[in-house]
Amino acid sequence: MAVDDTGLERLRDDLLAAIRDSEHRIRGEFTGAISASEARLGARIDASAAETRRHMGVVAEGLKSDIALVAEGVVTLMRAGVEVIDRRLLRVETRLLSSPEPS
Repeated sequence: MAVDDTGLERLRDDLLAAIRDSEHRIRGEFTGAISASEARLGARIDASAAETRRHMGVVAEGLKSDIALVAEGVVTLMRAGVEVIDRRLLRVETRLLSSPEPS
């Protein structure tokens, strides 16, 4: 079975056309798969960002409560300290006023 040059040319052209068609089909499949992966990854990133924002909101609320508690404690200590100083000054003043004046 002899094949002439025309038959080889036609076979070559048919193979090239099939290869090009396959290339376009494969590129299309890859493009679709990549786009789908990008969409899934974007959705995962968005979900993770939302979860992180929720978590940070909870952390921030806890910190606000802790800071308010510390501030309240500082104010209480300052008031107690002022009261102690006031009492001490009152005692000193009482002693000074109740002691006889030197002649």
